Amino acid sequence: MSGTVGDNLFRASGVVASSSSEYDDDKIQSNIAMLGFKIAVNGSLARYNLVDQAVDAYEDTSGVDASASVNETRVASGDLFYYWGTSSAEPSGGNSTDTSVSGFTTRVFTSDGSLTVGGSGDVDILVIGGGGGGAGYYGGGGGSGGLIYKAEHGLTANTYDIVIGAGGISKTNTAPGGVGGDTTFTINGGAQEFIAKGGGGGGGPNATDGGSGGASGYNTGGAGDEIQTAQSGDSGTYGFGNDGGLGVGSPGYNPGGGGASGSTPPAATQSTAGAGGAGKDYSSIYGTALGVSGVFAGGGGGAFTSDGSGAAGAGGSGGGGAGATTDTGTGVTGTNGTGSGGGGSKWGASGAGGTGIVLVRYADDEFVAAGDLTLQSTDVTASTANPDYADMVVLMENAAGTATLNTDIKGYVSEDSGVTFTQGTFVDEGTWGTNKKIIAFHDLDISAQTGSAMCYKITTHNQSAGSKETRIYAASIGWR
Repeated sequence: MSGTVGDNLFRASGVVASSSSEYDDDKIQSNIAMLGFKIAVNGSLARYNLVDQAVDAYEDTSGVDASASVNETRVASGDLFYYWGTSSAEPSGGNSTDTSVSGFTTRVFTSDGSLTVGGSGDVDILVIGGGGGGAGYYGGGGGSGGLIYKAEHGLTANTYDIVIGAGGISKTNTAPGGVGGDTTFTINGGAQEFIAKGGGGGGGPNATDGGSGGASGYNTGGAGDEIQTAQSGDSGTYGFGNDGGLGVGSPGYNPGGGGASGSTPPAATQSTAGAGGAGKDYSSIYGTALGVSGVFAGGGGGAFTSDGSGAAGAGGSGGGGAGATTDTGTGVTGTNGTGSGGGGSKWGASGAGGTGIVLVRYADDEFVAAGDLTLQSTDVTASTANPDYADMVVLMENAAGTATLNTDIKGYVSEDSGVTFTQGTFVDEGTWGTNKKIIAFHDLDISAQTGSAMCYKITTHNQSAGSKETRIYAASIGWR
C-alpha cells in the first residue's frame, strides 16, 4: 500500500484519497460505512459522526431534515428501519374520528355526510339503520335497525354519500310504533353499496306481529319479521330483526313483546313484558368509537302487564329502550347512534327509536400509496471548511420492481446546508440481503461549492405501488 502511516489512518477514518495514483480505497470506504451501519443497528444508535463522516441507519429520525424532505415515511421492519416515499390518500369525512384501537383509525358518521377516499384500500364497515319506535297501549318495543358488518370491504378513490336513518317516532294510544329510517352508503352519483333497513315499530293492540318489533296487545304476541338480508352476495355479517323476547300470556291485556335484534332473545314468561333483544358487540373491532362500550343494535323492551304486577321489559343491551314502568309512564328512547329500538308503553307515550350510524375502520397505513421520495439529512459540520471531495454509501431495497441507478434513485451531497447539491453516480457494490443492494459513489468532486455544513439528499423517482417501490435503510457520507 502506498502512502505514509498517517495517510493510511486518514483513509481508515473514512476519507477518500485524492490522487488516482494512490491506492484505491473505495472498498475500504464502503466497508467502514457498513461497519458503521452495523454498529448503529446493534446499538440502536441515533445518527452519529466520525471524523468527516456521518452514519445513519435511521434508528430514529434525528438525522433527517423533515422540513426539506418530501413524502418521507419511516417504517419499522423487524429490527430494521427504513424510509420510503408515500403519498397519502387517507379517507376524510365524518362527525368524528377514533383511534382507540392501536394501528387503526375509525371514521364515525352519526349524521348525513360524505366519505372521501383518495385511493384504493380495505375497510371494516358497520352500517346500522334507525331503530323502530315502541308502540303505545300495551305496546311492544321497537325493533333494532338492520345491521350490516363487513370486514375488509374494498373501496376505491371516490366520494361515498352517507345517509343516517332516523329513529322511529314515539306513539301514543293504540298506534303501532314508528318505523326507523334506512341508513345508506352510496357511491356518489353511482351504485348503492349498502342499505341497512330501519327497524320495525312495536306492535299495537291486536297486532299479531310488530314489523321487526315484538308483537303486543290483546292477543298473544308473535315474532317480529326479518328485516335485513345479505346484499350483493358477499360474505358480510347481517343482523336480523326477528328475535326480541315475546310477551306471552293468556288472551287479553297481555304485556308487549320485546324489540328484535340480532342475538338470542331472553326467555319470555307469562305476565312478563318481553325484553329487548341484546345488541351485537363490536367493541373488539371499534373500541370506544362511540364513547361507549361498543355494543350496538339493542331492541327496546315491552310495556309492563295490565295490572301493574309485572316488570317492564328491559331494553336490549347496546342502547335499547326499556318499557314504561307506570300506567301513564313513557317508554325509554333507544340510544342514538346504535339503531336501538324504543320501549313500549301502556297509556303514555312510547319511546322513539335511536338513530343509525356508519363506522368505517382502516389500518393506519392502508391508504398510503407509494410516491417519489426526497430524503435530506440534517447538517454535519466539516472539520475543515470547503471540502473538495465526497463519497456516499447507501443500503437500499427493491421492495417491488427494480430501481435503475441514477434514474429511479439518485444521490447528492452538499456542503452549504442544501443550497447547492452535486449529484454523484451510484454504482452497485453488492448485496446485503434478498433484493437489497449496497450502492455508492466515491471521489465526487464538490470543489465548486463552498461551506462546511455537510448534508446529503436521496431521491427516488417513478415510484408506483406494487410495480416500483424503493426503500432506503441507511446512508453514510464522507468528505475531505
